[in-house]
Amino acid sequence: MSLLAVSLALASMSAPLRVYHIGNSVTDTLRYDSFRDASSAGGQSYAYGRHMIPGTPLDWIFDHPDSGFKVDEFGHYPQALTQHTWDVLTLQPFDRQLESDRTVAQRLIKMALPKSPNLRVVVYSRWPRKNDAGQLDYLARWNRPYTNQWDDTNESKDYFETLTKAIRKDFPNLRIDLAPVGDTMAAMERQRPGSAVELYEDGIHLGPRGSFLVGAVFFATLFRQAPARFSPEPYKVADETYVNQARKLAWETVRAHPLSGVAR
Repeated sequence: MSLLAVSLALASMSAPLRVYHIGNSVTDTLRYDSFRDASSAGGQSYAYGRHMIPGTPLDWIFDHPDSGFKVDEFGHYPQALTQHTWDVLTLQPFDRQLESDRTVAQRLIKMALPKSPNLRVVVYSRWPRKNDAGQLDYLARWNRPYTNQWDDTNESKDYFETLTKAIRKDFPNLRIDLAPVGDTMAAMERQRPGSAVELYEDGIHLGPRGSFLVGAVFFATLFRQAPARFSPEPYKVADETYVNQARKLAWETVRAHPLSGVAR
């Protein structure tokens, strides 16, 4: 029996971390089944539900509760949040300003709390997209201050951190944390300029290597554990040098980030 098969069997013996994901195709970058299997190889068990509508912001998903993709066992968010218990709710902000994302987060969290009073909320801090010419100066765009204007600063480091802090103020008794994917890609970019952009397969979506990095960050954030054994096999990533770099940067970034919930 392979090491991955043994790890999967051992992880299945423990109660899984139950995570509900709300977002668009950027959230799907996690590749939920791959994440489950890679996490099992790392000794952790994960079960998921999702409400995903391609290309949409959170307010659109909230206003279309019967549309989009779901896991049939749990359903779209109204059924999932009110009829099932979750350990974690992940939210992926997209193409809206602070008050819109903050308001939708408030509504979704309040909907979930009666069934999941110990809910942890994780804001998915993603990466900036390329411009219309297909170009991206990653660090320049990532490090811009948020202006509350329609100038794309709502996909900067400052935006995701500002939103997370605002939701923390709204729910001071809950764990409201951030999954610092964009920061991990910035750390990679600082090590070798252009390396973060190499993870893209189009203007915004990431390929398998990027998905593995996203998975490593989520593993570190959700399980508060180094992704040293987070397996690249389910993501079909065979470059051992890259795998080790991604694991290392993911853990260093999550541990150092003051909003990850791990650095506390």
